[in-house]
Amino acid sequence: MDRKKLPIGISDYRKLIEEDYYYVDKTDFIRQVIEEGSLITLLPRPRRFGKTLNLSTLRYFFEKTEGNIFRPLFNGKSIEGWKDFEKYQGKYPVIMVTLKDCKGDTFEEMLLLLARELQSEFIRHDYLREHIQQADYLDQFVRLQNRKATPDEITGSLRLLSELLTVYWGTPPLVLLDEYDTPIRVAFDKGYYDRMIGFMRNFMSLVFKDNTDIFRGVITGILRVSKESIFSGLNNIDVDTILEQSMCSSFGFTQEETDRMLSDYSMGNQKEEVKQWYDGYLFGGQTIYNPWSVLSFISKGGVLAPYWVNTGSDVLLRHLLADGPSQIRSGVESLIQGEPIRSVINDKLAFPDLLANPINIWSFMLFSGYLKASDSQLTPEDLIEYELQIPNREVKTVYRTIIRSWIDNGPVKNERLELMLQALKENNVPIFQRVLNDFVVNTLSYYDTSGRDPEKVYQAFLLGMLVNSGAYEVSSNRESGLGRYDILLRPRDLSKQGVIMELKLYDPMFDKSVDSVLESALQQIEDKQYAATLRSAGVKDILKMAITFDGKQVWVKTVE
Repeated sequence: MDRKKLPIGISDYRKLIEEDYYYVDKTDFIRQVIEEGSLITLLPRPRRFGKTLNLSTLRYFFEKTEGNIFRPLFNGKSIEGWKDFEKYQGKYPVIMVTLKDCKGDTFEEMLLLLARELQSEFIRHDYLREHIQQADYLDQFVRLQNRKATPDEITGSLRLLSELLTVYWGTPPLVLLDEYDTPIRVAFDKGYYDRMIGFMRNFMSLVFKDNTDIFRGVITGILRVSKESIFSGLNNIDVDTILEQSMCSSFGFTQEETDRMLSDYSMGNQKEEVKQWYDGYLFGGQTIYNPWSVLSFISKGGVLAPYWVNTGSDVLLRHLLADGPSQIRSGVESLIQGEPIRSVINDKLAFPDLLANPINIWSFMLFSGYLKASDSQLTPEDLIEYELQIPNREVKTVYRTIIRSWIDNGPVKNERLELMLQALKENNVPIFQRVLNDFVVNTLSYYDTSGRDPEKVYQAFLLGMLVNSGAYEVSSNRESGLGRYDILLRPRDLSKQGVIMELKLYDPMFDKSVDSVLESALQQIEDKQYAATLRSAGVKDILKMAITFDGKQVWVKTVE
């Protein structure tokens, strides 16, 4: 077959169909909006999962035009089989505004960017101008077309346009608001969050709350920003997050869709690799592939790379991991090692409260696409708790990169990490201890060593460095012999030396001496037979290492 162009970066449905791009048919989403949605539907999904394209599809399906010019765009598509196709197709005026590019450094700059988006929509409906009877409405309409509207007029712009469309067409419009939370996230980063929240509350309420001049409203974003009451007035809103079954396969690619696409481009022999890299998301319990990464993989001729993670900023994620509670970092350590964690999920997030509770951080990471959730269970407090894991290999690179940057960007340079790993390989304890101390003194400020469980903090810190060494398979907190070791380094070349690390806190008030704590740790390795896992794997050369610490002072002792 002739291979069609891949729609990378194409978010306009009409362009995609008319220019014959490869299209994964998601038009059943139209039916779902009518049959499964509410008067107002909020659909939070991670970035680059097809939100803008899906809203564009809704626009061209519902939009009422002279001669119904968009009808041919749906020839042969799955939505043609819907029993209510003729009832809804081409029957409603449409307002569509996207806020994905409203990323101003100041509130005033954001308003200018929003005014530009509104200008395009008001110009698109320029035919209304000669039919506007009220002089003040006409004045506002023209100012919005010319980007000269006041902040109050910008706030009420969608309400005004919905009223004018209803009068002209005799039927209320479908209102589509794409990426509503982008300016909110940017405002949080730039320092004008409160002003942005106040504006968005009014901007959205005027058009979506108790507005009889609206047929349906569909809103997309990444998060449900709720605490600040943006949606408090919208008592008719239905929120379908990635945890809901409704519309779960309308965003992203299913297994069947991905397999078909790979076969169409003669890459069926790489299905397993693609699965490891880009699969793993769970939307409503259904397996979903990252569409941006799959398309990019095919476009680049089958090169496996972290395409999705390179399309956006991870500044906020870095901030949350570095400055959040210590259990977040120990949790990330477990996740990197392939061990799931469990947490309650909060789907109503406020950016200023993210650091206040680990639940909020895990929730942010889940809804942003950095985790997947499964195995929901009801807690004794009647909250729903989920098992959380890293979705795939691509996303795992984000965590490793962040941990590596903490090391690289600290006063201790990356060459020192290589020196420490070389000292470990050569069993050069003095060098290993000295460099490890340097790392702890200069870099461990990112971690909280004063909490109730500092051993886990040190364990997470060490694992963050060691996991970057390609010479070992690194694991932690797993059963071996008669107990659970802290850190185990299994050499990829089994003829090389394996390492077992046992970490102990030195408390001057209760412990006899540093040396006694070190001896106790080494004895525990022997008594609990932690070396059994390495021996059963065929590793004969095993280094047993005790590491003890007091604040930011570290001591090391080994025995072979």
